[in-house]
Amino acid sequence: MDEEKQNEKPAPTLPEVTKDKAIPPESRVNRITLRILRWLLGVLILMGLGAMLVIFALYQPTRQMLAESQEQVEQAGQRIAELEGEVANLSTFEEQNQDLRVELDKTGLHVTILSARSDVAAAQLALALNDPAKARLALSKTPETLEKLEGMLEPGKKKLAADMQARLDLAVKEIGENAYAANSDLDVLATALLELENAYFAKP
Repeated sequence: MDEEKQNEKPAPTLPEVTKDKAIPPESRVNRITLRILRWLLGVLILMGLGAMLVIFALYQPTRQMLAESQEQVEQAGQRIAELEGEVANLSTFEEQNQDLRVELDKTGLHVTILSARSDVAAAQLALALNDPAKARLALSKTPETLEKLEGMLEPGKKKLAADMQARLDLAVKEIGENAYAANSDLDVLATALLELENAYFAKP
């Protein structure tokens, strides 16, 4: 009996698993990393909000400018339609009255100036929308219009038409390469056309 007890081996005991070994505490490095991630997330959120604010601040003025340009184009188109109607009415009496002929020439000159102004305004609108192809299309017939305008002007103002033609050529070359310079040249051209219109048709 004593020999059997001696031969019996005690059952192996498993080491106790302490709480410290089962669930290791969060290390200091992990805590620092978590804080850095939280700061980065906060910075990214602030940057996103700032970007949205900048976009909104730039979008509103641009949208207002586009609306004004569109309104000017529409007004010019309406005025052209009205003047073309006047031209059609005046042409009926061309052979009957020389005074009507003079008035017809003046109206044709006004239509030509307004047509050029409308082209320039449409091109500026296209540039504001970052559409150089549409801007070039808007100016595709403007050289012919300015050439026609030069033939209608009195000798003392023909050089003005030639200068406008040169300014137009410069703007067309710059479209797609330097939108800011192209828009500046178109501004100069638009101002020259407006001054020419006022010189002939401004009411006292």
